[in-house]
Amino acid sequence: MSEHIVSSFDEELNEISDGIITMGALVLEALKRVETTFKNNDHNLAQEIIDSDAQINDLGQSVENKVFNILASRQPMANDLRLVFSAVKMALYLERCGDMCKGISKRIVKGALNEAESEDTINHLINMSIKVHSNLALVLDDYGNKNCQNALKVWRSDSEIDSLYSGVLTEILNAIKSNPDAINTLVPLLFIARYLERVGDQATNIAEETHFIVTGEDLTDEAKIQIENETTF
Repeated sequence: MSEHIVSSFDEELNEISDGIITMGALVLEALKRVETTFKNNDHNLAQEIIDSDAQINDLGQSVENKVFNILASRQPMANDLRLVFSAVKMALYLERCGDMCKGISKRIVKGALNEAESEDTINHLINMSIKVHSNLALVLDDYGNKNCQNALKVWRSDSEIDSLYSGVLTEILNAIKSNPDAINTLVPLLFIARYLERVGDQATNIAEETHFIVTGEDLTDEAKIQIENETTF
């Protein structure tokens, strides 16, 4: 294979990786904005999150098109093949994260926080948003740096997000029991918490996919797994 062809192939692979990284940056920004809307009940900012989701979707479609083009015109092997195939999944996971941010924002625009009586519940949602943002940032940092040093940590720490979600769920259900008339006010908060929990799930999916790209192995919670900082794809 000539040097020109190799260089062109590398550029195509980089375009795919860059697309995923850009999508990730947009999703992380959306999550930070979600956190701000929780704190300030900012409907204008929530609408901006809704509007910006189209850009995430467009990037996802662009990544998918590049993957199909490279599969049709090249014959990627080994690490390159893992990178190409995984990009479609990564784009899908990030699109779903964007959709969750959009779903949360739609609830806020409709007034989900307007009559929320429990400040503790809002604070718990803020904590959830901070945690899912942190996990997603860690795995995207791995992907950008071509390693998987945080994959297992994020994969395991998803239980913390699940625990936060369970706490919010219990708190809201108890509030509904004590005040059934508040159900219309409280149920939207349940959906918001569920959306955040699902973003956490996508972060673990990305962790698994990044680990597979780097090592060629599935991520399992076994002591024999060693995630080396210097491992690259």
